[in-house]
Amino acid sequence: MKLERHVGGLSLARKANYLRARGWIEEEGGWSSEIFGLLPLAKAVHHQLTDDLSQALVKRGWQVVGFSQRGYVQMLDGERGKPCSLPKALRTQARREKRPVAELTYELFLAALLEVEGA
Repeated sequence: MKLERHVGGLSLARKANYLRARGWIEEEGGWSSEIFGLLPLAKAVHHQLTDDLSQALVKRGWQVVGFSQRGYVQMLDGERGKPCSLPKALRTQARREKRPVAELTYELFLAALLEVEGA
């Protein structure tokens, strides 16, 4: 699942502001963070979004238990104790809240974005 499709419509300026507010530094050849290293803009946004969404799910009772070999977040269901990927965790949480996945994902992203922008 491409998480960015649920938060589409970000201008380049807003993506840049989002990354800067999260501690990323724009460098020649991409964006750099202490955690993720130097990445192109799209990957940097994806990694930061993944981090923000997983942390938002932690507030709803999920746990981050690690990362797959390809670098994807592995979550643990706080209610059932089953590990799964971030996209599956988002689908499961959306089902629990009886709402579309895109709506939940966008709400979690907006909350993180508002936190970053200080609104």
